[in-house]
Amino acid sequence: MRKVIVVGLGGIGGHVAEPLARYLAYSGSADRLILVDGDRYEAKNAERQKLHSGDAGRNKAEVWAARLAPAFPGLSVAAIGFYVVPGNVRDIVGDGLVVMLCVDNHATRNLVQERCLELRDVTLISGGNGYSDGNVQVYVKRRGRELTVPITKLHPEIEFPADRRPDEIGCDEEVFSEPQLIMANFTAAALMLNAFWSVMNAKEPAFGEAYFDVLTNQVRAFRRA
Repeated sequence: MRKVIVVGLGGIGGHVAEPLARYLAYSGSADRLILVDGDRYEAKNAERQKLHSGDAGRNKAEVWAARLAPAFPGLSVAAIGFYVVPGNVRDIVGDGLVVMLCVDNHATRNLVQERCLELRDVTLISGGNGYSDGNVQVYVKRRGRELTVPITKLHPEIEFPADRRPDEIGCDEEVFSEPQLIMANFTAAALMLNAFWSVMNAKEPAFGEAYFDVLTNQVRAFRRA
């Protein structure tokens, strides 16, 4: 059984989940989709995320699993309603997986990348954005051989994160978040889906990292081999 997991169902992950499920269901490239997020919807999320009446206060992964499972009955869809943390990362991320990493903090990116380094076969596709620009990174390992560099290689902000994972932030702490643009979320999601298709259908990854800017409508891709 080939599995794909989406970690983070927010501004980027929420736009990845449905087209990814549709592709998996009708292409036969995987038969199990696992959605992972410990966050809950808030009314303010409606600006950039698909929020239905009654979704506020509900876990994002569970909401998306409930939406996708009946829409694509040929695809097994499951939810893990917890954040990825050191205590569960080895249970969630295993050999043979494709990991679509759609989180908004470097600490979690670093944690997942470190786990992927321990594995023999894994594909990690990570996307993130600022207000109007962002990047998508691809890390592929086959039979113990790295076909692209880790996402930390040229990004010290990921290798040595100054931020914290969501589980490390107390309930009474006020967290400052940068303003987000739905167009940038859409672009990151689209490039992640493109990367997924490319990796699944090519012997070697076509690129290791792509930068985008929605203001100038430009995308620049680099191999990072």
